[in-house]
Order: sequence, then C-alpha cells, then structure tokens
Amino acid sequence: MSSKTTSKPNPDLRHTAGGLQQGLTRLMPDHVPIAFKLALVMTLLLVVGMASLGLFISDNQNRLIRTQLHDFGDTMARQLAKLASEPILSENSLNLRMLTTNLGQDDKVLGAGIYAHDGTLLSATGVQPELAMPPLESAKIISQPWFRHTAEDSSERLISFFAPATYQGVRVGSVAVTLSASLMDQAATRARNAIVYATLAMTLLASLLAYWLSRRLSLPIHQLMEATRAIGRGDLATRIDKRRNDEIGLLFEGFNDMAAGLLKKSQVEQVFSRYVSKNVADKVLANLDEVRLVDRPIEATVLFADITGFTAMSEKLEPSQVSELLNEYFSYISSACSLYGGVVDKFIGDCAMLVFGVLDEDSDHVFNAVSCAVLIQQLAARLNEERRADGRPEVHFRIGINSGAMLAGNLGSDERMEYTVVGDAVNLASRLCCEAKPDQTIVQERLITALQSRVVAQAGQSLPIRGKSLPVRIYSIENIHRDNQEQLQANLKKILNTRATQKSRRTVSHV
Repeated sequence: MSSKTTSKPNPDLRHTAGGLQQGLTRLMPDHVPIAFKLALVMTLLLVVGMASLGLFISDNQNRLIRTQLHDFGDTMARQLAKLASEPILSENSLNLRMLTTNLGQDDKVLGAGIYAHDGTLLSATGVQPELAMPPLESAKIISQPWFRHTAEDSSERLISFFAPATYQGVRVGSVAVTLSASLMDQAATRARNAIVYATLAMTLLASLLAYWLSRRLSLPIHQLMEATRAIGRGDLATRIDKRRNDEIGLLFEGFNDMAAGLLKKSQVEQVFSRYVSKNVADKVLANLDEVRLVDRPIEATVLFADITGFTAMSEKLEPSQVSELLNEYFSYISSACSLYGGVVDKFIGDCAMLVFGVLDEDSDHVFNAVSCAVLIQQLAARLNEERRADGRPEVHFRIGINSGAMLAGNLGSDERMEYTVVGDAVNLASRLCCEAKPDQTIVQERLITALQSRVVAQAGQSLPIRGKSLPVRIYSIENIHRDNQEQLQANLKKILNTRATQKSRRTVSHV
C-alpha cells in the first residue's frame, strides 16, 4: 500500500511574494504617456539592432585579424623552413644565423629559431617558445599559444608557429616563429571599443529621434484624449478640427460623429424631459429597447389644482398673455411638486395633475401631497399681493386631493402613449377639485383620519359626487401642523428666491 505526501505551500513565501508584488505595483506610475512607451520600444529595437550589428562586426573583425595573424605566421614559418633546410643539412651555422637575424628584424616577429632533427637549437633570435617541440608531420605547420611573464608582472599572449624543415622529402630539422597575439588582442579591443562607442552614440541619437517621432505620432492621440475629457465634462460641442487622410483622420471623424450624436441625444432628452416627468423620461431612456412601462397596481395620492375663473380671465387677455400666465404658474406648481417628491402627470388646460408615490417609493405620499397643496395656496396668495399692487387680476386655485389604489402605466397606442394613473381614486380627486371653492383644498374624511394631527383641517358637509352611490364627507385643509411649518416656509422661500433671480436676469437681458 503506497502513501502520497502532499506538500503544502509555505505561507511565509506566499506572503513575501504578495508583498513584493504590491511593492512593485506601488512603484509603478499611475499613468505612463504613450509617447514614452513608443520611444522606449523604438529605442529598445534600435539598441538591440545596433548591438547585434556591433557584435557581428566585432566578431568578423576579430576573425579577420586572427586569420591574418595565422596566415602571416604560417608564411614566415614555411619560408624559414624552406630556406633553412640546406644550411641545416650542411651544418652551415653562419647561414642559419643570417636567416634568424634577418627574420628577427621584422617588427611583427618576436623571435625565430632553427632546430636540428633531434630538437637541438642551432640558431635563434629574440623570444623562443617555452614549449616542448610538438610532433611535426611532413609539410604541416602547427601553431600553439602561450603566455610570457614580463618585468611589469604582467603576462603577454604569444603564438609560436612550428614547421618541419625538409630536404627532398626528408625531414632534416624544424623551425619556430613566434608572434605577439597581444597586438591582435589590442586591435580587437580597439575595434570593439569603436563599435561600442558608435553604438552608444547611435543609441543616444536614436533615442532622441524616437522620442521626437513618438511625440509626433502620439499628438493626435493626446488631442483625442483631451476632446474625450471635454465630452466627459459635459462639453458636447467639442469637435476635433484636424483633417487627416489616414486611420487617425477616420478616428477623428468617428469621434466628431459620436460627439454630434451625443449632443443630439442630450438635446432630445432635455426636450423630452420638458414634455413628460423627468423620472418617467429617465426610465424610458434607460430602456429604449422596451419603451412600454409595465402597468402595475399601486397605492398613491393624486392632486388636481385648477385655476378658478380662468375662462373669464382669458377673455380679457391676449393669447400671448394667457400662455405666459399659464407657463409661469405651472412652473411654480412643478417646483412645489418636485420639492415634495411628486411628479407632474399632465397639464390639462388650466388644470395640473400631480401624483405622489408612483415612480419612487414614498411611504408618506399622502402628507407630501397635502403639504404641496398648502405650499401652492400660500405661494398664490403671496403672488396675488403683487398682482393687486400692479393692478393685474388675481389667480386663485382650487385643489382636490385623494389617495387610494390605482393603476400606473401607459395609455394610448404604439404611435402615441402617455404614462399616467387611472382608477376610482383618481376620478374622485378630480371630482373633489371641481367641488372646491377658490383658495380651498378639500379631501375626503378617510385622508384626515390617516393624517391624524399633522394637518389643520375644517370639517365640511357631505357632498353627493357624480359616480358615487353615497355622499362623500369632505374636509377643507387650512394648513399643516406647526412641526412641519419650518420646512414649508423654507420651500416657499426657495421658490420665491428662484423667481426673483429669474426676474432680475430677464430685466438685465432686456436692458
């Protein structure tokens, strides 16, 4: 029965590796310019190319120098062996000394020696090899490197060339010619240094050229990046005016088309949000593939606000004045609705329909609707003070509020639809608005019970409502409780301040 041993990873090693990786990550900059990356890549390619070329040239140079040295040594040894064969055989020492002396006068030759057949030195000049005579075959030259220690306690590399001296095919002796390999090494070193310096100079020049070229190549990318940042900041009118006939030019055209599309989309969204509630517009635009919002039963509150006597008032005004009046007051109603989390469902002539707790979850939608109604009435009262002082007709609202179960969803056809709420609770709110008097907000008794002591209300009579089998007991909302007055007055002040600011801007623009 065999057993297997499973090695567990060392937690200390994992911790060390993780710490090293985190440390390297911290050392890396957050942003590396593309010009630097391009310059680095181009420089590395040039350095690798120049280094490879330098190594190739240096290797060829060394091989050439080595070949020349060996060819010269072989030639000298072969020539000396040919000339020394007869003097060796005839034991003509004077002639042998002349041969070695003449050869030693060459600056490239450090030493020359002529040996008898038994290895006895017959004549020599200069440096002699500190090596045993190698076995020589007929007409074959052998070269052997060796080192000589100099007086400066350094060593010099030498090469000795050994050649057999033959007479009529018979070996009668041998010769040795010694050359300095240090000269070859020095020449190779000088060639290598020249190549290194040339490579460094070319690398520096190539780096500068690569950086300049990379900056030129990355300039369109920087322009595109700046334009993209401008788009991100909301400046959708940003365009790149550069004209190019390459891929970058096509990219610029694509960016400009995209920016124009974003600008058009933003304009459509802004216009769309003015025709429907912003919340509804956001939900529709967030899911363009499925525009139809799902119909769903909800518990919400509906508020109808109607301008009393508007028909008689509009007969005394120009159409432009009627439009200006409605736009002004509807903007106030929209602001008040937004401050309490409601949504403007629609404007019907001189009547506004507001809903609370439909699109966004709101557990206090009844009280928010009542607070919005009180804010509208108080705002109208403040504005009527100015209108009386200016001799203009006053504007009074009658408001009906009701809460209950209703269906929220789309109504209409595929060509034209509208997001709204429908149901008996909505119809009752509309009926209550019709029964209200100027500057009055009425609700049914059930809402007062739900609101308890948070509002100040006065009980009214029971009214027969069209569509209802039993009369509906109504209450008139006079105000909200003092605990919530601070927020109410803050909202009223906010709307009035916004109105004053807009009015001053219009005055300055006219001037």
